[in-house]
Amino acid sequence: MPSTWRSHASLLVPLLDSLVEQRVATIRVVGAHFREAKAGYEFCDWSEKTEIELLQNMDIGIMPLPDTPWTRGKCGYKLIQYMACGLPVVASPVGANREIVEHGTNGFLAATDREWHEALTTLAANPDLRKKMGAQGRKKVESWYSLQVQGPRVAAMFRELIELNRVGQK
Repeated sequence: MPSTWRSHASLLVPLLDSLVEQRVATIRVVGAHFREAKAGYEFCDWSEKTEIELLQNMDIGIMPLPDTPWTRGKCGYKLIQYMACGLPVVASPVGANREIVEHGTNGFLAATDREWHEALTTLAANPDLRKKMGAQGRKKVESWYSLQVQGPRVAAMFRELIELNRVGQK
């Protein structure tokens, strides 16, 4: 989403630019709806058909967020998507991100430019760590956020609401 790139990810552009210049990374931006000719950046259109393939062909997923009342209410869906694809993640320690990311296990939480730089360069330089963290992230998604886990919970909530409604109508 263009507004997400402008308001959240663009905060990291100087750091991302330096990683590109050092040949540490190529930056893939999905769904920003603009094309800024920038060496080392790959701008991809988002589509439901290509999203999973685009994510699976990344090495690291990032979710930078400023700490605001609005962002504290975000659900961390992008992190869950990255982790479902076996990616290690780096995210701002804001809102649900703090619950989803197990710092040092399935990714890193980074609040400062230095922490972002350390997390990204550490992961970029260590494919084994990326693989290990990605596997831990995938495991967390399967055990906490999958349809197999959440489906029965949601069904139970609906059954409980139906029963409460029945009791209330008597």
